[in-house]
Amino acid sequence: MARTLPDARDQFVKAIARDTHAVEQPRLVAVLDALIAWSNKHPTLLKFREEEDTPGTIAFERVGSKMIVWAASPRRQDVPRLELVPKALKTISAENREKLVTMLNAHMREPLLPDEKLRIGFSALKNAAALAAVQTAVEQLIATG
Repeated sequence: MARTLPDARDQFVKAIARDTHAVEQPRLVAVLDALIAWSNKHPTLLKFREEEDTPGTIAFERVGSKMIVWAASPRRQDVPRLELVPKALKTISAENREKLVTMLNAHMREPLLPDEKLRIGFSALKNAAALAAVQTAVEQLIATG
């Protein structure tokens, strides 16, 4: 059965409520809502992935393909994280991957290694500049991909 975006969002929020301090929850949910709103503003590029198997995970894929562009997942005993192109990483050129790693590392306390998954914690994305940089990178990724 296909999920709806509101149902997936509710599952995500419930999942982070288990392990996140009550004061921090609204800020992390605001990051998720900003990512969803931004993705929904690009209906010709991105669409909600209804077939996601991991409970609580929200993913958007490129329209016209099954390539997941971004996925947000709650983490047990940690903040949620955003992963860029989680299952299609090999479709990114080495140059674009290097640019993405550099951009993500500019907004993280613990930098990614060159061969790590392209991910960033929601704590970093509470910063408007970090969130905007990720959104710009996703746009460029879609345009080149």
